Amino acid sequence: MPVDKPKAGESKEDYLAYCISEEVKNGMEQEQAAAVCYSYYDKDKMSKIKDTSAKVIARVAYATKYKGIDLFAEGDDPCWPGYEQIGTKDMDGREVPNCVPIAKED
Repeated sequence: MPVDKPKAGESKEDYLAYCISEEVKNGMEQEQAAAVCYSYYDKDKMSKIKDTSAKVIARVAYATKYKGIDLFAEGDDPCWPGYEQIGTKDMDGREVPNCVPIAKED
C-alpha cells in the first residue's frame, strides 16, 4: 500500500515517482508497484467527483480498468452519502450499483 494518498494539487508524475519507489522498497516488483500506484492515484481522483452520474461512471470505469485488483475494502460502499446499494442495474449497457435513498424509519 502506498505510504500516502496523493496530496492536493500533486501531479500524477510526482505521486507515481515516490509511490512506486516506496512500493519497490517494500518488496514489490516494479511492474506490480506501478499498477498499484496508478490505481491508488485514480481511486483518489475518483473520490473527489461530486456529480452522481459521473461518480457511478467513474467507478465502473475504474473497476473495468483495474479488473482483478480489488483495492476497495470489504464493505466499501460504492454509493454517495445518504444512499445505499440495493443490487445492481443496467446503465448504458453496463452493470452498475443500484444506489437508492436510505429509508428513514419513523
